[in-house]
Amino acid sequence: SNSSHPNGIKAYDSSIMSANLICSAGGKYGSKGNFSPDPLVDCPHFSDPLEGRPAPAVSPCAANSLVVNNQTLDLWPGTYCGGLTITGSSVVKLKPGIYVMKDGPLIVDMTASMEGVGVGIYFSGQKSSFLFDRDSTISLTAPTDGVMAGILLFGDRSQSSVTYTIQSDHARQLLGTIYLPNGELSVDAGQPIADQSAYTAIVARKIRGRSGPTVTLNTRYEQTEVPVPTGIRGVGQGIALVK
Repeated sequence: SNSSHPNGIKAYDSSIMSANLICSAGGKYGSKGNFSPDPLVDCPHFSDPLEGRPAPAVSPCAANSLVVNNQTLDLWPGTYCGGLTITGSSVVKLKPGIYVMKDGPLIVDMTASMEGVGVGIYFSGQKSSFLFDRDSTISLTAPTDGVMAGILLFGDRSQSSVTYTIQSDHARQLLGTIYLPNGELSVDAGQPIADQSAYTAIVARKIRGRSGPTVTLNTRYEQTEVPVPTGIRGVGQGIALVK
């Protein structure tokens, strides 16, 4: 946590944060039972490892406020103005490429499913975010090349106070980097998230876990061709004095 707040990392009740290293630039709130190991505090700040990555271009609208309801179909890369809603029992496959949600959210709800390999999704504008609802199924793998190589979900840097929500109990494959530099990632799922991914990295303004979710951030980089963005690998290495 880069926050200099005395409670930069907070854990309540029976929640547990487990990692090789837990580090807060400020402080932490919670008992030793909430953390494994106990967080280091007063740690140095890390700069945004992806601040130099350019945002994808926003092309003319390929669709306007598209709703997919009880359909099975493929969708193609492009700019979805007003966002995209996948609902009912729809089964949607995203073809490889970059998808831009402009001025509207990406919503997958009911029992709908969305999957894609080689897919990067960019959220443009203050009204753009995502909601993966409880009974939806999400399986996404980031591109291996291009402007979104290694980046799965990318929030507009000009946003403020935007919340991105994962409630899905079936979002076990999120392979790549979730980059929300000015957004909050809220995870409120009853089943493990991202545990079947070779790796998942998250860079966000704030991360909030609700109702006991299990979020697994694997680092099995050698098991996938999806590149790890420069600056992600090794960010959490231990701190030591050197001569």
